[in-house]
Amino acid sequence: MFKNPPAFSLLELLLVIALVATLAGALGLTLRAPTGAVALQAAQGTLAGLCGAARARAAFVGANTRLVVCADPADAAGALRWWQIVQEDAANPGRWLADGGGVWLPRGVYAVPPPGAAVPGDPAWPAARRSTALSSPPQAMTINGAAAGLCFYVQFTPRGTTGGGNLVLAAGRPAADPTGFPCALENSDDVRGVLLRASGAVTMLNDASAFGP
Repeated sequence: MFKNPPAFSLLELLLVIALVATLAGALGLTLRAPTGAVALQAAQGTLAGLCGAARARAAFVGANTRLVVCADPADAAGALRWWQIVQEDAANPGRWLADGGGVWLPRGVYAVPPPGAAVPGDPAWPAARRSTALSSPPQAMTINGAAAGLCFYVQFTPRGTTGGGNLVLAAGRPAADPTGFPCALENSDDVRGVLLRASGAVTMLNDASAFGP
């Protein structure tokens, strides 16, 4: 003779409903395109992860490794938004190898160029809120045997160390800009990014004041 299955208590039902609602909310945030502050925060997390991955790759393979960002004005979609990790080809120094197709920042978020390069849309952008960890001027690179256009980059040594500095992200929009970049950055008081130490360690910087005046 079968026994009646145990019923759920009211408390258990409420817990299940709360769990389902939480998961649904998280899924919604994942699936929708992030906007505004959410996009900037998501981009910051992506950038911190890329720095950690590039550092680990350099130490693992025992070769110079770069985290590069597209700086090619001819690339309307990728300029200051498309990032890739590459390692130096031991057989052909000066050439670089990559796995995969790189990572895009969320729509509407761009890397702030380093000192020495114009900031699209704002020639008066404060020097302290530029990406001092990036190389300047941009360099033409060969990746996987093909010309990859102009790039800014951070280089990690086989020990995982680097030159240090800030990587800064800002909101922006597509635009034809006299600097040559196909975008315009909008507000130097609304930025996020990371501090990249000489050891290769990364610290999150969550507002403009963390970068200086």
